[in-house]
Amino acid sequence: MKTLIKILPVLFIIACSSPESNENIAQLTAKRDSLQNEQFKIQKQLNQITMQIAIADTSVNPHDIKILKQITMQKNKIVGVEKKITLLENKMTAKEDKKLLPVAVKEMQNEQFDHYIISYGEVEAKDYAMISPEMNGRIEKIHISRGDRVSKGKLLVSLNAEALDKQTEGVVSSLDFASETFEKQDNLWKQGIGSEIEYLTSKNTKETLESQLESLKAQKRMAQIRAPFNGIVDKIFPKEGEMAGPAFPVIEFVNLENLIIKADVSETHIDKIKKGQIVKLSFSSLPDFSVKTPISEVSNVINSASRTFEIEMQLKNPGERIKPNMVSSILINDFSTKKAFVLPSLVIRKDFTGDFVYIITEKENRKIVGKKYVETGLSYNENTTITSGLNAGDKVIIKGFHLVSTGLPVNVVE
Repeated sequence: MKTLIKILPVLFIIACSSPESNENIAQLTAKRDSLQNEQFKIQKQLNQITMQIAIADTSVNPHDIKILKQITMQKNKIVGVEKKITLLENKMTAKEDKKLLPVAVKEMQNEQFDHYIISYGEVEAKDYAMISPEMNGRIEKIHISRGDRVSKGKLLVSLNAEALDKQTEGVVSSLDFASETFEKQDNLWKQGIGSEIEYLTSKNTKETLESQLESLKAQKRMAQIRAPFNGIVDKIFPKEGEMAGPAFPVIEFVNLENLIIKADVSETHIDKIKKGQIVKLSFSSLPDFSVKTPISEVSNVINSASRTFEIEMQLKNPGERIKPNMVSSILINDFSTKKAFVLPSLVIRKDFTGDFVYIITEKENRKIVGKKYVETGLSYNENTTITSGLNAGDKVIIKGFHLVSTGLPVNVVE
């Protein structure tokens, strides 16, 4: 019976003292203090029950019962002293822990890791033109203003075509006469009147004048600048009355609805990039905006000077926020996994043996710094994957790692 009574407190403490691995120091300390209080309370109760059992036992000498009561009282005093000692020890331990170097850890578990190839491209408008007239001449009329949105075929600028207009009037007049002459000659010819030469001559005269008229109309069109597509008049360079010609741009014209982004990628990634692959585009001048779009073209030729190949993306531009010549950051996802050990790249150290990390080990209820050599995989965005050397549950030091060394006791904090 006495042996059983002595074992009960131990069994109770063991049953209650198996903390979960994910509890932090504060939680464990609170649980320890609670269990210690229960331990002292139960010890006092056991001492009292032992005395009550002896009193109830009629075979025990009454004189011994008096002595047993004194023993129980002294045992309870000892329990009180042990409790005070334990509280003082806990305070000393807490002070010692505060003196230890504080570190933060990351427990290794499988997590998502995405790797991206980063490239940079320049935005181009799919429909863009620096428009010039097809002939030399003085600008007679500018029909639009800067910023105007116009439709395809809209007349933008007219050159002086007075000479062409006068020539056209003369040709039209001659053509009217030649047409009437040919019509009469044709009627006579059908009636068998007149010579073939007269018929052919009148026909040739009419057709020649028709060709001249078409030529003059074509020249008149060359003296006009019309919109080649739907778009915006971005700039108008000359003024009315100034000279213009094929070598001098008159209007900068652009459509912002459809854009193209071209980028050069290192040839080392040639097998990782395919047509149709989705990429993420962002712009430093538009920090709140990003968009995903497929690769529309992948060049089959490597640039011998830069050792790169070109990729192209086509992009709709709702709201017209993106402008030509803006620089775009292009993220191309070439690797993804949901089962990776990932650490900040800075915590991976190196010595003559290889790459290693500092971990936390348990020794005599203290947190001790350990060392594990690892093999690394892909890195992205200041994080690196660990391909071997660590196990699930390992606690790697991620803050304070540059101040620790193997075997050093530390204080693990949040």
